[in-house]
Amino acid sequence: MITVTLRLHGDLLPLVRGGGKHLAPDRLVRRLPAPTSAKDAVEATGIPHCEIGRIESTGRPLDMADSVGDGACLDVFPTAPQHLREPRFLCDQHLGKLARLLRIMGFDVAYGADWSPPEVARRTVNTERVLLSRGRAILMRRAIVAGLLIRANGVDDQATEVLQRFQLAASVQLFGRCGLCNGQLKTVAKHDVADRIPPLTARWLDVYYLCDSCDQLYWEGTHVSILRDRVAAIISRAG
Repeated sequence: MITVTLRLHGDLLPLVRGGGKHLAPDRLVRRLPAPTSAKDAVEATGIPHCEIGRIESTGRPLDMADSVGDGACLDVFPTAPQHLREPRFLCDQHLGKLARLLRIMGFDVAYGADWSPPEVARRTVNTERVLLSRGRAILMRRAIVAGLLIRANGVDDQATEVLQRFQLAASVQLFGRCGLCNGQLKTVAKHDVADRIPPLTARWLDVYYLCDSCDQLYWEGTHVSILRDRVAAIISRAG
């Protein structure tokens, strides 16, 4: 057995699962069966590596794969917000509402309600997407390069977390993507879809959008003002 002391900075402490002994509010002692990597030493607390910005030992930076032995003392810092120039996400099977909301906000989000954890991991790696998940185990897979452990329960708060972490508040574009299939929405001439528009709607509305993938038709009905206020509140909280 070896003993490793972890000093957790920023917002990492609330992510720690049960086990270990606290020497101070931010200092945790772990007993591990053998020398291990810095990654595994931290992940043993329940903190996925995607939430770790950097690790130091007595002021010296450590790689995730570096070995740590008995008596090691590690400073662990959280991942800093980072801007994604081309945000592409994948939501696990528990985040269907978040996937739909992010799509409505214009972001490219893959999602499958029936995808198993191995399938989620495989698709994330093969398509080079950022994994959004509430499950720690899948985010701890070595193959997962970029991800976010979603903390909040409510979908609007979850979207706020995504916008904050990846600095996307200025990138929101309503009616950018189809909430159902993730296809891109294009403006369509009213006369081209006249037979699909409810008569009462056709009397007062002239702007329509069509999904280039599933052919779903959208328009800015009365509910859109509520949606705009909702999204504006998310953007405001995300800063």
